[in-house]
Amino acid sequence: MLSAADTIAAIATAAGNAALGIVRISGPDAKDVLQKVVPAANAMNAPRQLRFGRARDIESGVIIDEVLCFYAPAPATATGEDVAEIHGHGGALVLNQLLRQVLHAGARLATPGEFTRRAYTNGKMDLTQAEAVMSLIGARSERAARTAARQLGGAIGEALAAEYDHVTRISAMLEVCLDFPDEDLPAEQTFEFIKRLTEVSEKLLGAVRSYRMGQLLTRGAKVVIAGPSNAGKSSLLNALINEDKALVDSVPGTTRDIVEAPFEIDGIPVTFLDTAGLRFGAKKVEQMGMEKSRKALSQADLILLVLDGGDPKSVTKEIVEIVDLYEDSLIPVLNKCDLPLFDSRAFPAALKDAVQISASNKLNLDELHQEMSKKLSAGQATDVILTTARQLTAVETALDHITTAKIVLEDNGPPELAAADMRWAREALASLWGRDAQTDVIDTIFLSFCLGK
Repeated sequence: MLSAADTIAAIATAAGNAALGIVRISGPDAKDVLQKVVPAANAMNAPRQLRFGRARDIESGVIIDEVLCFYAPAPATATGEDVAEIHGHGGALVLNQLLRQVLHAGARLATPGEFTRRAYTNGKMDLTQAEAVMSLIGARSERAARTAARQLGGAIGEALAAEYDHVTRISAMLEVCLDFPDEDLPAEQTFEFIKRLTEVSEKLLGAVRSYRMGQLLTRGAKVVIAGPSNAGKSSLLNALINEDKALVDSVPGTTRDIVEAPFEIDGIPVTFLDTAGLRFGAKKVEQMGMEKSRKALSQADLILLVLDGGDPKSVTKEIVEIVDLYEDSLIPVLNKCDLPLFDSRAFPAALKDAVQISASNKLNLDELHQEMSKKLSAGQATDVILTTARQLTAVETALDHITTAKIVLEDNGPPELAAADMRWAREALASLWGRDAQTDVIDTIFLSFCLGK
């Protein structure tokens, strides 16, 4: 276990050459370390103000870089400890020299996530806020960044604070009942508990459902473009991203490997995957492509099933099976609506709600965008979005125990059984913010961080 009593340091800016780079220091000796490396700046005499100085080699006195630096005393800092920073030129060699002198002056190299971990340990943030740090750094869209920024500001804690308070209060009152085993809970109090727990369950269920959106925002969505050969899948990909990414040819089987293209739909980062056409009698190399297509379908967040609107015979048994199997995550698309042979009425009833487009002429793509947005945003919560599996597990566990406790109360069961489940529910919710989290859980979270955070 690392000690929080020592002073840590790391390069806090990204690797590679840049105009500026930062060496961050946190701990009880931050002031002394800074003074040794940038002695003439006297930053400790003007806390929280940037000071100009020359960073020097501690032993030889040779100037390493002209820098700006500052010192901020605890507890009003990001980590809750004394903090100092050296802002130098952003060359990798220069920054490493600065860091080497900082370590020589008495700091040790921070482990991944240790700065943020100290902020958590010192009560500057809870675990959901700590997790939001990396979500904000890795955000792939403005919407993902806004969601992470809200969580960094404590959005999850604010959204579920009332539910935690209700669970805590009911749990405490049930615990009191254990001191009077011969007395039953008053009927009106039992009714009030059941009513309140029902409301809490609904809020927690909404949070559980939000996890899908949280995952789409953090890792992005896989949107697979599938369908028979020569239906216009590659043309649709090119039309959607407004770029000639995939080869287009009238000869069936042009696409034999998956073609990927990044995009964004209503703030959700998306990767389109144009797959090989599904058809019988294909050559071996095409069959290999189709196997990749089927695997992509099983891993897709959304499927655009593209069909030639003038060729209803292309809807084979396999195509119908795909529609049935992936109904909830599939949008049927009838392409070539601008051609004379187009006839949506000739297609099976399962495709009656298909979006009718022309990929080559970019007709009705706005309607397709709306349908994609609707499918991807299904079940979205408004005031709380869970983004990690740890958060989901905590809320699901709490919800399970609350549901069990409610059933016990509805059946007039022993209060001690309901009390036990409410205690576990409270502990599960507490672990969401790290109020009662186990050390190994905390270690797992912070080991995923980058250096300097």
